[in-house]
Amino acid sequence: SGAAAGEIAALVKTSDGQLHKIRDRNMLVPLTAPEDYAGIPDVLHLPNVTEASLLHTLRLRYGRDDIYTSAGPILMSVNPYKTITLPGGEDLYSEERMLHYHDSTSGFPSATAAPNKESSLPCHLFQVADRAYNSLVASVLSNEVEPHMEEEDALVMMEKDHEQKRRNHVVRNQSVIISGESGAGKTEATKRIMQYLARVTRDACGAGEKGSGGGGGGGGEKKNGENETKATSLEDRVLASNPLLESFGNARTLKNDNSSRFGKFIKISFNTDTGSIVGASISNYLLEKTRITTQIEGERNYHIFYQMFSGADEATLTKFGLQEGMATFRYLGNRATLKSRRDASAFAETMSCLDQISLSDEEKNSVLGVVAAVLHIGNINFEVAKNDGNHSGGEKAQMTESTAKSLKSACSLLGLDETKVSEAMLTKLLSVGGKTIHKPQDVAQASDKRDAFAKLVYSSMFIWLVNRINDTLASEDALESKAAANGEEMFSPVKTTYRPPDPTGFIGVLDIYGFENFDGNGFEQLLINYANEKLQRHFNRHLFEVEQSLYSSEGVDWTYITFNDNRPCLELIEGGGGNVGILSTLDDCGGMGTAAERDTNFLAQLHQKFGGASGANGGASVVKKKKKKEKSPTKEPVRHPNFVTPKFGKDRDFIVIHYAGEVRYTVTKFVEKNVETLSNELKDLGSTSSNILTNSIFSASSIPAANDPNVATPARRSTIRGVSVASQFRTSLQMLVMDLECTQPHYVRCIKPNARKAYGVFDSGEVLRQLRYSGMMETIRIRREGYALREEHESFHRRFHLLLSTEETRGGDGISHLVEVLSRRLSLTDAEWQIGHTKIFLKRDLASKLELLAHLRVRAAARVLGKVGRKIARERAGRLLTSWVRLRLILIQKHREVAATNKISSAYRMHVARKSYGVTLRVAIRIQCLCRRLMAKERARKLRDPYFDMSFKELDVLHAQEVTRMETAVNAKDFKTAADIEKQLISLKEALESKRPLTRSVLESRISETQTLLDDAVARKAFTECAPLQEKMEALVQKRTDLPTIDELKEAVRLAEEDVVDAAARRDFTRAASAQGALDKANERLQDALRSEGGDVDGGESKEQENVDSRFQSRADLEIAIVEATKNIDDAIACKEFSKATKYQAELDELESLRPTLPSVEEIETELNRLKADMEETIKKKDFKTADSLHKDIDKLEAKLEEERAKMSTNSEVKASDNPLPQFTNEKGENVTFESRHELEKEIIRFKTLVENAANAKKFKEASQNQEYLDQLEELKPLLQTVEELKSELIEKKAEM
Repeated sequence: SGAAAGEIAALVKTSDGQLHKIRDRNMLVPLTAPEDYAGIPDVLHLPNVTEASLLHTLRLRYGRDDIYTSAGPILMSVNPYKTITLPGGEDLYSEERMLHYHDSTSGFPSATAAPNKESSLPCHLFQVADRAYNSLVASVLSNEVEPHMEEEDALVMMEKDHEQKRRNHVVRNQSVIISGESGAGKTEATKRIMQYLARVTRDACGAGEKGSGGGGGGGGEKKNGENETKATSLEDRVLASNPLLESFGNARTLKNDNSSRFGKFIKISFNTDTGSIVGASISNYLLEKTRITTQIEGERNYHIFYQMFSGADEATLTKFGLQEGMATFRYLGNRATLKSRRDASAFAETMSCLDQISLSDEEKNSVLGVVAAVLHIGNINFEVAKNDGNHSGGEKAQMTESTAKSLKSACSLLGLDETKVSEAMLTKLLSVGGKTIHKPQDVAQASDKRDAFAKLVYSSMFIWLVNRINDTLASEDALESKAAANGEEMFSPVKTTYRPPDPTGFIGVLDIYGFENFDGNGFEQLLINYANEKLQRHFNRHLFEVEQSLYSSEGVDWTYITFNDNRPCLELIEGGGGNVGILSTLDDCGGMGTAAERDTNFLAQLHQKFGGASGANGGASVVKKKKKKEKSPTKEPVRHPNFVTPKFGKDRDFIVIHYAGEVRYTVTKFVEKNVETLSNELKDLGSTSSNILTNSIFSASSIPAANDPNVATPARRSTIRGVSVASQFRTSLQMLVMDLECTQPHYVRCIKPNARKAYGVFDSGEVLRQLRYSGMMETIRIRREGYALREEHESFHRRFHLLLSTEETRGGDGISHLVEVLSRRLSLTDAEWQIGHTKIFLKRDLASKLELLAHLRVRAAARVLGKVGRKIARERAGRLLTSWVRLRLILIQKHREVAATNKISSAYRMHVARKSYGVTLRVAIRIQCLCRRLMAKERARKLRDPYFDMSFKELDVLHAQEVTRMETAVNAKDFKTAADIEKQLISLKEALESKRPLTRSVLESRISETQTLLDDAVARKAFTECAPLQEKMEALVQKRTDLPTIDELKEAVRLAEEDVVDAAARRDFTRAASAQGALDKANERLQDALRSEGGDVDGGESKEQENVDSRFQSRADLEIAIVEATKNIDDAIACKEFSKATKYQAELDELESLRPTLPSVEEIETELNRLKADMEETIKKKDFKTADSLHKDIDKLEAKLEEERAKMSTNSEVKASDNPLPQFTNEKGENVTFESRHELEKEIIRFKTLVENAANAKKFKEASQNQEYLDQLEELKPLLQTVEELKSELIEKKAEM
């Protein structure tokens, strides 16, 4: 069919590379807000909450391994199908992460404070568990209940009477509801939450004991120690219950390798004073019994069957009659499944868990015997018996001879009589008129009774295990309560009338199956979806309260929002309001007739009661007869809004409209599964067992329901049919919901990203389907019916204030004025938008309208600006048009050339490809030849020079070792060996010298040799040799800057040491570490240079220092020597004697390094003043001995000062005679000597200022005198060069060099 009018199809490619065909491109929502790209942790904070935005956020977070996302009070968990590690390498569920989440909310915060403290942490299952744990303890620690009424559940607060509300320390129990499809990770989430609660309560238990043991003395300490041991073992037993239930209640399905085939509600009781675990209980719901007898291809029976074959030894298998292997048993599909290591290790873990729930070896053998007995029961076969004349009709069934062994093995393991079991399966006991009649069964009926008996045996054992676990985990108070009661119900948890002691509360963890909608849906899917409807109603009410609290906190009227209640669907299924439901109708159809007839009768009644049909069809003859007998006009049947009669297949199907969508159910075996064709004689067989444990296992499933008037008891029901499965499930579900209503719920929605169980694959359609089934879209619907868009006042005003005109802007300011003006202009009411305390709430249609108006406003402004620019555009258009036409002509010509080229190249391409291949082949061969040549050269080089790949340091060490070996050989008079070593040393020395690093001394020696050769060539007038030698000389001289001297390297080491000491003194350890690295590098360079030159750093420096010190007696002598060395350098450069200049430069560097050792006149004067001050202080203290010593030092310093001054004056005279400086006599008669051009310029500026001031003051005589001085200063400029002149002279000198 064609697209509707206005629809434009589009092909969209998502970020993960998937292509999707969109029917209407207008349905695509643009990403405008930054939150749309970030993938925020709480989707309710998205500015535009839709299915698309929710799915997009989950896809972004799943791509970066953020599998947990919040939707307000709900945590969505996407199964990653892999182990996730954090960036630091830490596991996502490590103990450190548990303590991190627990410490962030330690101190038992209130319900209002907890979210603020958790907001900085990423979403996690631990966050949900910690919130539930802290809320439980905080509800008791709170001194008043009334101030926190807005935090409590509205329904619970209404049910509390006035006296109870006034009481303090009322425990508010918690619940964590985990739901999702098979394979979504519900079982794993349950285990992680229980691990978290067990871990954090260990610290709470230790803290509680520490606080209570302060004044108890020795006896109190012993008691505390016992309590700690008990608490620890109880926590371990709580965790051990999970693997045990998985072995007996989980199986491999097409969607999940470890799928839970039952629902469970785990109550973990806590002592709210200490926060420690004091007990636990488990309630199971709707164990999938059909899996015990039949499995589809690709699925398995429960794990325990395969664990026995994989983990048990041969003796155990022989003991239970399982030595022939699993391929011989019908209930395992007669498939020889390979043994897996996982099953073997799981069997050992299961046996360990049985030990932890205090089962003896005899009891464990009995449990395994019951499991084996179920397999043997499945191998019992029937055949049609020969008619002996006594049986009047039907095909009487009898057991085959080959299955007698299986019957014997099963009865032996169960402790039952073979004759009674055989009779119970082959006949049916009827009571007619006070007489007992044994009615023979045909093969199909006997097979049904066999399967029903196997289901009874296995389900009874499962219930017994759950009860045994509860006995192990129950607290003392719970045990006393259980002992006082005569019996508890089989399917439901503890009665709601039971209330634990005052300081005790519980956290319930509900692992329940999610909504199911398959191609074929049966009785189990109806019950599962019924349970989800119940939980969805509970979820909707709490969710609606959260939305209401947000509006109330912002002061927004929320009366416009409608609440979508699923009560009609629940009434359709379970009945209510005086009307019957589907389950009640199912219970009434368990009469006589075949299974197909009863199913047809049940379906006909459904269509008549709920589908609006005027009469039944098919096999509903009973209903037709009843209708015919009625003479009074009947009321026309009314169709239920949640029930649909299908147009095709209505003789076997019916449709129920659930909250998550329509589900089509097939009624095949509905009545049979509801009644479970289990005769009374089979039920009573368990009481005749000779095995005490087996007897107790059978009695576990025969315990009647609680004393509830709504529960159908055997007295009220037919003794033939008993209590139906639907009635039991409805009662247990009602008890569960009652328990949940008394708790504060926390929701976890598990989602599987794809159906292939592959990691990293996000199937959008699969995820969206689960989001709808899990009720997440109900959250979006409430947001849509409410104010789906929320924006801060400032942001909204900044975006839409441009809609106001200039006059309207002058009329007021702020968000209120903006809303008022736009409401008046657009005729809007409060139902369209409202102003909260911090945000503005508006509907999506209004937001789109405002966005459109803002866009149109911008476009109008753009048109105004366009008018201004059109004139300029017209002027440019004439010039551009000509250029554009020329460009088009060029492009057309180019296009023609390209087309012609393509035609030519299409014929030439094959030739080029062949030629290119030939060239490539030849090049490849040539490259191979070159590679082989390089390898051969390398190998030959290794043969010629065995030391070519060794460094200088390695060669130096090897040389020292060889010399030592040679000396050792000489001392030992082994001259032959010494001669061989000496011969090797020749090549080793050559290699050592060739690889010796170039140092400053080596460089200077090479420069000296080159200079000698150059001088010799000049002397011989061999000018052709001079040019290469001069180039070599220049290259060697340029390397001086890259090769420092030993002294320079030592100076670098000293400076690096000073940096380290300085940084360490200032405690700047970062800089100290950096300086230490620089020091290590400087030391390494120094050691390499010394090793290359063969010198000693300490000895050479001290000797040179002594030689220098002996030459100079004062600072003046040193300065004279420095002046002479500088002059020698200039003379050598002028004569182009660069080797001498280099030598003089080294001497100059050494002389300048001696300046710190010879103090100057200023330094001597400073030291002299300090000694005089010290002497005066010692005289005041009458310490004349010290004063005398100081006086002698002062005399020495004064003599040295006079000597230095005399030598300095002599030095200055010599310097002045060599380089006379310009002098000037100023207006005061003082002689001023200028040593630099800068000082001269300063004096010129000063006199210019004096001239201007005198002229302004009309002192012309003074101005004339100052002008004469200024002219004299101007004449001195040529005597002192500027910086630029000095630089140009330096460049000329370098050019000459």
